[in-house]
Amino acid sequence: MGLIVLAVAFLAEVETPIYNVLMVSGGAVIIGYLMISISEGTLINFEANKFKAYQSILWIKFGDWQNLPRIENAELIHHTYTESNFPNGISPTISWNTTVYKCVLISGGKKFMVFDYSKEKDAIVALDIIRSGFKLS
Repeated sequence: MGLIVLAVAFLAEVETPIYNVLMVSGGAVIIGYLMISISEGTLINFEANKFKAYQSILWIKFGDWQNLPRIENAELIHHTYTESNFPNGISPTISWNTTVYKCVLISGGKKFMVFDYSKEKDAIVALDIIRSGFKLS
């Protein structure tokens, strides 16, 4: 939005002072970069046998490393469920099936950690990395 405000100010005749245009567009660009940089996830250090659940702001990851229990197995499961939009009385209620592919880490015979993927090929790649990192068959 900031770039659009800046482009409109230079391409069209506006009576707004350039200082105000720069403040509005600059603020929008800064907020946009901040929003793009926010994420969360999990890092696994296979060599040190640790993991970190993190939140990232401005591409800096915040979180504490924790010890991993002994991982006995990693498996891929898929979960299909019916999803629908919120009925609001105006638009029709539509439902559809959604499939989530899950990489499940098993420790002590129980599910320890689960990673969700919307694409099966991404889940398979992650499962291969996990199995090779933990030296599982």
